[in-house]
Amino acid sequence: MRVSRRALLLGAVVMAVCGGLLLATGQHGPDNATRARKLGEMQGIVIGFGDPSSFYVQPYLPEDARIPTVEMRAAQLKSIGPALDGIEDALKQYPPGFMNKLIKAIFICGEMKIAGAPAGGTYGPAWVLLSAPVGIGSDNIRLTCRLGVHHELSSFVYLRGDNAVRWRKMEPANWSFATTPDAQIKREKSTPPNPATGFLSAYGATTPENDFNVYVEKMMTEIPEVIRLSRLYPVVAEKAAFVRKCYVAIDPRMGAVFER
Repeated sequence: MRVSRRALLLGAVVMAVCGGLLLATGQHGPDNATRARKLGEMQGIVIGFGDPSSFYVQPYLPEDARIPTVEMRAAQLKSIGPALDGIEDALKQYPPGFMNKLIKAIFICGEMKIAGAPAGGTYGPAWVLLSAPVGIGSDNIRLTCRLGVHHELSSFVYLRGDNAVRWRKMEPANWSFATTPDAQIKREKSTPPNPATGFLSAYGATTPENDFNVYVEKMMTEIPEVIRLSRLYPVVAEKAAFVRKCYVAIDPRMGAVFER
């Protein structure tokens, strides 16, 4: 779950989406809805927007759309296009159908807060939630949604099987992790730890899951930097190799993705 960074910049397709979710027509316009549907078909998932109370897919129920401590507003019309641009940028990096192995939907909201703090994204039982507040501008909406797809999707990989347990074993002994969203935000604004610790950013050093999220985000968007650090720090190389192994175990085609 990402608390603030992106916001401050900032199985088959499930056809039955309940409540007020706008996927075909409505106040957000048929072009956005058609585009969202076609993008979702590439990965066998739903991509939707509209009333956040409708952010769920069958067999889940309306109550599953509510996430404790998370507040969301519906996205404004002008933010949907840039959000879809960012999602499309990210989706192009995955083999067709890969995401359906992990999630069933991506939902776009406007402003999002987690425990009262601005947030760029989070995830539900089987979907990713991305924030696209109009106030941060089109370019930052596109960027936050692009990063958000990689970042939030990676939590489903982290929580798969014993990946989380194995990842924690690579963390520095006795490292003091943050335990609350407020603490994560405060740590995120601090000086990043030395890469020799194995952390790639101050935010990644807040929790093991955030650390995994940051590795995936950077391996999908800043791979030359990850390679450079891997050559300097064995623990970074070990972690990067583990991330690749986790994704290849889900779909062997991901090996070529990381090689590119």
